[in-house]
Amino acid sequence: MKPTYTLLAFLGVGILSAQTLIINEVDADSPGADTAEFIELYSSTPNLPLDGYALVLFNGSNDASYASYDLDGHSTDSNGYFVIGDSGVIGVSEILNSSAIQNGPDAVALYQANKSDFPIKAAVTTTNLIDAVVYDSDDADDTGLLTGLGKTVQYNENELLNASNHSLQRQLNDGFKTGTPTPNSGNQVLAITAPKIPMLHIHPNPALNTIKIDGLNNEVEFSIFSLSGHCVLSNRTDGSIDVSRLTNGFYMLEIILNEEVIRLKLIKH
Repeated sequence: MKPTYTLLAFLGVGILSAQTLIINEVDADSPGADTAEFIELYSSTPNLPLDGYALVLFNGSNDASYASYDLDGHSTDSNGYFVIGDSGVIGVSEILNSSAIQNGPDAVALYQANKSDFPIKAAVTTTNLIDAVVYDSDDADDTGLLTGLGKTVQYNENELLNASNHSLQRQLNDGFKTGTPTPNSGNQVLAITAPKIPMLHIHPNPALNTIKIDGLNNEVEFSIFSLSGHCVLSNRTDGSIDVSRLTNGFYMLEIILNEEVIRLKLIKH
């Protein structure tokens, strides 16, 4: 079933929801001594200041915090990414101690708060919560973490029996799937479908103001989704789309053609 997205009307198109910062990827279990762990944030607005935000790590054994980090002084990059993790992670902005992220059942939570608000063994809470991911590695669901963070799904990093080489990556439906880690770049396990005949091709890609779609013979419906799964633009086109209003980053272009849904990766610069 095609996922349903919440839209806000503006000049006849959909725009991004008020939430501009999300947890986009979590790698809690890496090869060997766990020296490549990281948490990736993504903002729909590039270069978003992270002052006033804090990341909190919760322990499933007592449903309380075991570490917290102020993000003051940092910002997402020109593509909207920010990575906190081990020193060996590509493009890491804030370095953690090795093996600083537990394998689960545990949780990562993003708050509008300060580190001082979450001393060690602080209780799990939804107060000032921006986003959270409850995860494990073949463990039973932790109802305390799920309830305490307002979540209903706990994600398994060992879903494909390769936890040490996989991370949990956000999907278009706001859920998470496992795949090869992609710090500071678009998630590689998004549900992109290869276009069937007639072949469709979008250019330029990366795009600045306007994209062209080769292979269309008539007007079709299209939607553009952010990595968080929100529809940022929706209309009809006969081969040209104005993307100048989009912020820089990665998107999914969805086209309905002959009752078939075709999805293509789009990069906005």
